[in-house]
Amino acid sequence: MNEALDQTWQFIERVERSTEAGQVEQCLMEIASDYGFSTLFGGVVPSARVSPEEIKSRILFQRFPLEWAGRYNDRGYVFRDPIVHRLQHDRNPFDWQEAYTSCDFPKDVALIQGEASEFGLRVGYVVPVTMLDGRVAAVSFGGCHADIGAEGRAALSFVANYAVGNLLHYKESRKRLIGKVTPREFDCLLWASEGKTDWEISVILGISRSTVTKHIVSAREKLGAVNKPHAIAMALRIKLLR
Repeated sequence: MNEALDQTWQFIERVERSTEAGQVEQCLMEIASDYGFSTLFGGVVPSARVSPEEIKSRILFQRFPLEWAGRYNDRGYVFRDPIVHRLQHDRNPFDWQEAYTSCDFPKDVALIQGEASEFGLRVGYVVPVTMLDGRVAAVSFGGCHADIGAEGRAALSFVANYAVGNLLHYKESRKRLIGKVTPREFDCLLWASEGKTDWEISVILGISRSTVTKHIVSAREKLGAVNKPHAIAMALRIKLLR
C-alpha cells in the first residue's frame, strides 16, 4: 500500500512540475508501460466533423509510431475510428476490443483495427474524461500485448484524468496570462531571462531604458508576480507552454 501511495505522489509531483505537454506525456507513459502499453493518444473528442487544423489543436498527447500517427492524422481516421464512435455516447473506460465489437460500421473496424495492428497496436484501453462544460477528452493507451486487471484499470483512469485536467489547466492559464501582457512587455521579460540588463534591452528593442523598466514593472503587476525574477519565471513558463 505504501509503495502504491508513494508512486501516486511521485506521479502527481512530476506532473505538477511539468512545463510542457511532452513532460506530462512522459509521466503518463511511464505508468502505462507498467501494464504493457507502449503508446498513448489523448485529446478533446470532436462531436462533429471539423477541419484538420481544428483536429490538431485538440490533440493533447500523441506517442504513436510516427508513420501511423501521420497516416491517422493525414487521412482523417479520427472520423472513422471505432474508439471515437464509442466516445460519442460512452463515458466509461473501455477496451479497444469493446469498441470494435460495438461499432456499427464494419468497414471502419476492419480499416482501423487492421492498419493499427500493422504497427503493433493490437490491444488498448481508453479513459474518457468528461469536463464541466460537457466536452469529452480521452486518453487511449495501446500496445502489442497488455496485462491490465482491475488495479491497472483504476490506476490508468486516475493518471489519465489527472494528467488531462492538469494540462488543460496549463493551457487555459497560458491563454489568460498571454492576454494580460503586451507583446513588448513580454519581449522585455524574455530578454531579461537571457540575463540582459534594462539598458541592454533598451538597445536591442530600440526604446529607452526607463520604458523597459516601466514595461517590466507593468508585466509584473499584471501577472501578479511578487518580484522581477518571479515575473521572468512566469514569462518563461508561458513561452514553454506555447
